[in-house]
Amino acid sequence: MSFAENIKAKIKDVDVEKQLTELVDEGEKLVGDAVTKAGGIAHDKRGDVEGWLNKASGAINEKTEAKYADKVSKVRDTLLGGLDKLASKRVMNPVAEIETPAKPGTTGANGATGAAGQAESGAGDGPEGSPLS
Repeated sequence: MSFAENIKAKIKDVDVEKQLTELVDEGEKLVGDAVTKAGGIAHDKRGDVEGWLNKASGAINEKTEAKYADKVSKVRDTLLGGLDKLASKRVMNPVAEIETPAKPGTTGANGATGAAGQAESGAGDGPEGSPLS
């Protein structure tokens, strides 16, 4: 058996491809988790960062007599845009569910019946039961 064939056989025995795939998958998961956490921090601290950038922009413009104000503003906007892009990678908390009214003939989550249930009980029959009368 040649050296190359020997190495190929060892690679098959050790199943390097499977181990590398698992390693890459785990690495991608870790990077994804890190980006998500960084996005959350970027979202939480955006106001602070914007304040620091405003302060720095003001100091630079003051020292240079606003000679480079357009460039300073462009850098500031680019940095804030990048921060917003990172912040968009955060995990969004789900919004509380809104309770929808019961459909006619059904019972809602709070036990209220829909329009058909009212008609069966006699409530709302005719003009005298109408809320507009």
